[in-house]
Amino acid sequence: MNAHFQFNAPDPQNLQVLEAYKVRAAAAKATSDDFTGWLERIDALDGLTTEDLTRIHGQLIATGNLKFEISGRNVGLCYKISDRGRQSLEKARAAAVSADDNGGDESAQDVAA
Repeated sequence: MNAHFQFNAPDPQNLQVLEAYKVRAAAAKATSDDFTGWLERIDALDGLTTEDLTRIHGQLIATGNLKFEISGRNVGLCYKISDRGRQSLEKARAAAVSADDNGGDESAQDVAA
């Protein structure tokens, strides 16, 4: 098994799942006055297999990026992005912006040379 596992910086697949939960939470919050932040498990996501999602959920829980709770027989496990998960998404976004900015600066330097 070739799994990427980092405690400090989630890999792109982990960030993809966190982002999917963030989008779901925003949609649920917009449509429900009593939304608590807890969501049913994401069982399908473009580009990820069921095995990928199982591994990613485990990694996100182990690293404190995702919380879970057992919610009755009908729903099963529910998930919520933790504060750390939100911070991970923000850091990833900031790093992407910084990389884009650095790439643009380097290109401008290359053109000037």
